[in-house]
Amino acid sequence: MGKLVVYLKYFFIVFFVIIQTIVFKALSFVFPDTTKKIILKLGEKTTMTQNPKFKFEDWGPTFWTLNFVKAAVVHAWKNTGDKACVGGLAPNTPVLNLDGEKNRYLRFY
Repeated sequence: MGKLVVYLKYFFIVFFVIIQTIVFKALSFVFPDTTKKIILKLGEKTTMTQNPKFKFEDWGPTFWTLNFVKAAVVHAWKNTGDKACVGGLAPNTPVLNLDGEKNRYLRFY
């Protein structure tokens, strides 16, 4: 039953990303200024918009594209079933060191 819940959560995330992409792609054709404001508002949560080196014209159009959906789906799949609890072990996710070598978190740390 636990695996079923995990997979249902994954498929819900994929469904949500696809619906969000369709809605915002349509919104960007009808109301491009409003869509830009929404993207900038979403960017405030990650402080991406506060960095003067990141211009909206560089990263804004990449939202709600096929590459965006693909990256979101791959990220969601890699994190499916990962669970961390206070006082417990962290998920053993893959990480890269500064030399570009791929390791696992627990081995790297």
